[in-house]
Amino acid sequence: MWALRQPAPFEIERIEVPAPDPGELAPDEVLVRFRLGGICGSDLPAFSGVRNLENPHTGRVGAPLHEIVGDVVASAANRLRVGDRVVGTAWPVGLQELITVPADQLHVLSPDLTDMAAIMMQPLATVLCALDRIGDVAGRHAAVLGLGPMGVLFCVVLRARGAHVTGVDRVDRADVVKTFGIDQLIVGQTHEWVMGLTDADRPDLVIDAIGHSQDVLADCVAAASPHGEIYAFGLPEEHYVLPMRVFFRKALTLRGGVTSNWPAHLAAAEQFVLLRQDLASAYVTHSFPLTEARDAFLTALRPSAGRLKIALTLPN
Repeated sequence: MWALRQPAPFEIERIEVPAPDPGELAPDEVLVRFRLGGICGSDLPAFSGVRNLENPHTGRVGAPLHEIVGDVVASAANRLRVGDRVVGTAWPVGLQELITVPADQLHVLSPDLTDMAAIMMQPLATVLCALDRIGDVAGRHAAVLGLGPMGVLFCVVLRARGAHVTGVDRVDRADVVKTFGIDQLIVGQTHEWVMGLTDADRPDLVIDAIGHSQDVLADCVAAASPHGEIYAFGLPEEHYVLPMRVFFRKALTLRGGVTSNWPAHLAAAEQFVLLRQDLASAYVTHSFPLTEARDAFLTALRPSAGRLKIALTLPN
């Protein structure tokens, strides 16, 4: 079967590998045939050659990609059957023709959603899980730092749940303000935005949708109002130094965590997408065939206006 892998940072090659044996599936595992994939910001450090403990080996077959839509071709799970079209996460080895995935990381798709609309469900599920941890946001002032594919999903869900939303990004995202429910758009560095805040402007909820930077998390601490809350969503590095005295004096709360209960949150994401089917065309702005995967990842590394989610498709 075909598979993609990185022979070196910033490079992707196609190889042939043995197909998994359906008879060797563990209980509650399924074999999924790739239909479509989405590039996540968390895939980009590995593509760039940045080592991390969760995906330490350059050259791992199928890495780095985890957001997938596919078809179940073999199942050892009661809840999924052969022929089901599914969406979910195959961390971090989704770049291959057949992928062995735990059934509890997948959701059977409604026939009312196209593959391209469904690709937003996995990232949306992670946002819904994060906001469930936060609880009621109605009437709160929420600031989302980073308006890439994850940040805009936070904005649209926060707005739908009754929050006033400020979005901050170095890229001018004026084109997505209306669609994704951003009440106030700030174009600039997060540090510059923080420096200009007055006490009346300070959000009581700050979402770090950028990640990979202790400086951004420090800006969250500086921006938040007293007794406010910070959610560290963008993947962190291994160790951070925080402005702890400011954090302490403000009596802030810091939250984070990986997504749990995938079936429930993927199902909730599907309902959200079905209600807001206008989002899909605004969210998935670019697609590349798998034969151009390297170009797709290089494009994802360079944020720009008019570009959000990048999808990888099977060649025609």
